Amino acid sequence: MKYSGKNLFDKFGIALRSAGWRRSKGARLVIAVVLTLLLAVLFPQAQSPQNVTGYSVGSLWTSADVTAPFSFRLLKDNQRYRGDVSKALENFYPVFVIDSSAGRRSLDSLHNTLAKFSDLAGRSGSPPAADSLDKLSSSLGLSNGEAGALASYLNAHDRPLTGKQPGETANTPIENAAMKLLAHSYVVGSVPSAYSSSSDQKIAVRKRASEEQIVYLHDALTTDGAKNALLQAIERDIRAPQDAKIALAKIAAATLIPNLTYSAEQTDESKKSIIDRVPKTDGVILEGQKIIAKGEVITPAAKSALESLAQARIDLGGPGAIVARAVGTIGHVAIIVLLFVLYVKFIRRRIYKDNAQLLLISVILIFPALMAYVSVGIHTSFPLEYFILIPVTSMLLTVLFDSRTGFYGTVITALLVAGIRGNDYNVALAGLSAGAFAAYTVRDLRSRSQLFKSIGYIFLGYFIAITALAFERGAPLKDIALELAAAAGNALISPVLTLGLVFVVEAIFDTMSDLRLADFNDINHPLLRRLALEAPGTYHHTMLVSQLAENAALAIGANSLLAKVGAMFHDVGKIASPADFIENQSHENIHDSISSAESAARVRAHVTAGIALAREEKLPEKIIDFIPMHHGTLRISFFYQKALSLVAAGGTLDDTLYRYPGPKPNTKETAVVMLADASEAVARTLLMRVDEPTVELIEADLAALFRERIADGQLDECDLTLHDLVIIRNVFARLLIGSFHSRISYPQPPQQSLTYRGESEAAKVA
Repeated sequence: MKYSGKNLFDKFGIALRSAGWRRSKGARLVIAVVLTLLLAVLFPQAQSPQNVTGYSVGSLWTSADVTAPFSFRLLKDNQRYRGDVSKALENFYPVFVIDSSAGRRSLDSLHNTLAKFSDLAGRSGSPPAADSLDKLSSSLGLSNGEAGALASYLNAHDRPLTGKQPGETANTPIENAAMKLLAHSYVVGSVPSAYSSSSDQKIAVRKRASEEQIVYLHDALTTDGAKNALLQAIERDIRAPQDAKIALAKIAAATLIPNLTYSAEQTDESKKSIIDRVPKTDGVILEGQKIIAKGEVITPAAKSALESLAQARIDLGGPGAIVARAVGTIGHVAIIVLLFVLYVKFIRRRIYKDNAQLLLISVILIFPALMAYVSVGIHTSFPLEYFILIPVTSMLLTVLFDSRTGFYGTVITALLVAGIRGNDYNVALAGLSAGAFAAYTVRDLRSRSQLFKSIGYIFLGYFIAITALAFERGAPLKDIALELAAAAGNALISPVLTLGLVFVVEAIFDTMSDLRLADFNDINHPLLRRLALEAPGTYHHTMLVSQLAENAALAIGANSLLAKVGAMFHDVGKIASPADFIENQSHENIHDSISSAESAARVRAHVTAGIALAREEKLPEKIIDFIPMHHGTLRISFFYQKALSLVAAGGTLDDTLYRYPGPKPNTKETAVVMLADASEAVARTLLMRVDEPTVELIEADLAALFRERIADGQLDECDLTLHDLVIIRNVFARLLIGSFHSRISYPQPPQQSLTYRGESEAAKVA
């Protein structure tokens, strides 16, 4: 079963990584529509007619005066209605029904069981057969010793009960004691031992449809209690061996059939009946009666009247009004969803073009929306609205994507939660405040312990919003304390839950947080160890490129860790054929003996080989992207020019044979690595042209390189700005001049002293 589950999980992951699905415009539209409809179902129109007008208690009414256009019932607000329901349910008790035949059936069972022992004992006084005794004791749960002792006792002290009819008057000490206890248990009632015997728990004993009695559950006798009571009675009234007494107690307890049975159906009916009797209205607003005037403060009563008027209009409108309301709700949700769609389309286009990431964001947004929906349905005085885990959404979006997406997602989440809770402005502001602090604390996440620092910041965000809003409306300190307690629980749970969800999401959606990325920032990774041993020249080039990329990404505000790790793995494909690249050649250059087309093919091959190696080592796709993108669709210019020089005048050359397969860089980080890779090579060629390289000379060469990349369209799909390119060029120049600076030429010692020293050393050796 585990194997099947793992296969299903793997297939789901493979489906999510499918390139066709991830780029499909149709799938993108389906995600947006389904998300909108799911969220619309959670909005108030789908669960309650109240809390839809969006007016907050304590704020000013800025519209025109409102008078009742017709008479309508004044609905209670949800909080007061829930309070009335809770008060009414104080008189609700679980319903137990009486089984009137239980007593007679218990006595019959007792008679029959004792008759078996009498038959086993017999009239002759001989000991009972061992096999018969074993069978009987096993069926009753008695040990052999207990069963034998009881049989012997019956043989010696009681008349045989063979042929006794069920219901016949008992005339033995054993039956008298047992029946006395059974009779008592049916007077007070008996229940199975599974039920609690709490002293303050009451039950409703329903004798008939119109008659019931409220009793304490502890007054009813449980089957375990019957056994103990019977043992005490037998100890007191019967002189017999201890094993026989225990056997008698067990048999009597086993024959006790509880006459009080819990009825789930009648209990539910009783509870529903009590709730249905709680009035949902507070009287009637008459036609022409003023509800609120412009400039007045919205009181709870005024808010309730406005909501009641909105509901009355819908009721009068019939089915058409219901449909219009549903359309309005869908439109309301669609606007909120559209705000986020516009953000990812114009600000985070890489996310917008990846349906797997859009699906992930949708799931993250639905999570707090469901919590908001549940918080409305639970009837409690505890402020569950401040336990909605908006900070989890903020931290997940920040850790998995970036801080800007995290903050924007927090705004969208706060709007959704507020809408689901009936346009609750207080919850929206508090959630937005706490979520913003949460996103801030994890914006540069490098270790798991850093997540737990956000506990204090999340609580601080809630504390500021809750206390400010509470003081503004003059809330009692007790209410403020409860809201802060809920916020404190939220602050404690959110980081722990986020940490667990990050690993689950990364496994399912093949996304990568900085926490996971840090695991690959290790020069001892198997691929890097192979690179160092099999292609040492490429390895040293890689380490320099990773240093350039990390510092440049940091300078322009990109993900420096991603740029560094991506650069570390960008050339791992050269492991497949190290000698094809000049940095790994010691003597012979293989390209001197093959055609330009073959040389270009060998150089191109390190991209596909690198992707294959990376996938074998299960590197995340975010890292694998650096392998093809660090070359983009660049021309392999050396071999292209060489081939071009051999083409006869007027001939043509297939350009595609001399270009890398791509794709072009589509993020700042992949673009930075492309520029760093080429800049390192430019700096080396500069050393061949000048004796003393300077920052100015390197910057001039880098400027020319950057212009070539722009002219070739290699930076068209990433969001680097011209200002970013200037910063990158300056960072590269400073780092490269430090790596390729000229060395001091140390003077050689005189030849004579060298000879003398050599002779001296030789003499010592001899």
